[in-house]
Amino acid sequence: MKDCEINTKEQLKQYLKTLLVKQELVLHKKLIKSISDELQVSVLDCAAAMSLLNYPQLSSAEKNNKVDKVALPRQKLVRYRLDIGRKHLVSIEDIKATLIEVAGVDKRGIGKLDIRNYYSLVDLPDGMPADIFQLLADEEINQRKLNIKRVKYQSRFHRRNKK
Repeated sequence: MKDCEINTKEQLKQYLKTLLVKQELVLHKKLIKSISDELQVSVLDCAAAMSLLNYPQLSSAEKNNKVDKVALPRQKLVRYRLDIGRKHLVSIEDIKATLIEVAGVDKRGIGKLDIRNYYSLVDLPDGMPADIFQLLADEEINQRKLNIKRVKYQSRFHRRNKK
């Protein structure tokens, strides 16, 4: 059976049954496991994405059955303080452009960015290398060094009304 002939769920099941009988799946299982570990998603989510890649026509048929969408896990963000703020005539675009250019942070990886009078707070992905922060600490915007520092979590500022 050729890939282009598969257009229904039943045909896909029959095709998978013939593939599962073969013993050549060990290498492919290791590959899927490795990819799922790197992306931090389940093996099932990874396999479903691969199926969608190869058989997109099945997704339109399944929309009528209201298949649940799988959400990717959110990456943990860590808050940092930058020694530049509103008084230094900095904009959100300036800070984001510098973070993207110098640190190589993906635009979607930058979380909340709050510019205060004399400093700014920004949420960045956890696990960024130390040498990136050294580069950012020395980087300047409007002749002002960023001096990036990690902000420690203080519970008194979070969920004050929690009972």
